[in-house]
Amino acid sequence: MRELYVARHTSAIRVVIAPDGTFHTRHNGRIKVDGSDPHFASATLTDLGEIEDLPGGRDILEQGDAMGHPVIIRKPDVPTEPPNGWTLPDDVQAATAATRPTMQLDAQGRVIVGTGAGCGSTIVYSPADWPATADPSHPRSCAILLRLLEQANVNAAGRLDLVADPTAGS
Repeated sequence: MRELYVARHTSAIRVVIAPDGTFHTRHNGRIKVDGSDPHFASATLTDLGEIEDLPGGRDILEQGDAMGHPVIIRKPDVPTEPPNGWTLPDDVQAATAATRPTMQLDAQGRVIVGTGAGCGSTIVYSPADWPATADPSHPRSCAILLRLLEQANVNAAGRLDLVADPTAGS
């Protein structure tokens, strides 16, 4: 593995390039960025660096590091219109809070409930969908990624509740 540092305006983030072309960052390489599109990977790593400067950003990253579940970030297979991003748990039952319905059925047609064990996540978004503008009401791509990392932390903590928030699993 090769190591590099991505410059930020206040410091740099440590990035390791794995033999498979993914970029690993954060505690023990917990966050992995798909490197098949260099422009996407560069913009995503820049967003990860900028998140630390957003209100609550450092806390969200550190909470995720403490739980240790991996996060993979990749761009959508096809462009989304309107722009969209989502977080998918690696295991819906583990991500869902204990005894809460997962919105899935077992072979007998019974609702499967969550275990609350927690799991990793895959984030799908494209920084190019949220270019920086002069309009302060327009979200920046780093703010979108921060929100998606918050959802990954919910999955990692096993606190997903699709009944209380039906949009949480998307």
